[in-house]
Amino acid sequence: MNDAKALAEIQRLASLNRIVYTSHSLDRMDLRRASRADVRNALVTATSSRRQDRGTWRVEGGQDLDGDDLTAIVDIEADVIVVTIF
Repeated sequence: MNDAKALAEIQRLASLNRIVYTSHSLDRMDLRRASRADVRNALVTATSSRRQDRGTWRVEGGQDLDGDDLTAIVDIEADVIVVTIF
């Protein structure tokens, strides 16, 4: 899957609220005071995705509900799996 197709699939799954969070991502969200709605909005509004060495995707250019930049590392399976955020 190329970067553009991955971004489209991530946005599609996120818009359907088909998002699964790892315990690590939930910990990172707590540290950054980011809600699930913030992460969902960032995934839906993201402008790029790039394949990582580990088979995950770095999703950038999206914003949380306050308009702040939020980057996520995700895996794509039947749902978007949020691995971490920053």
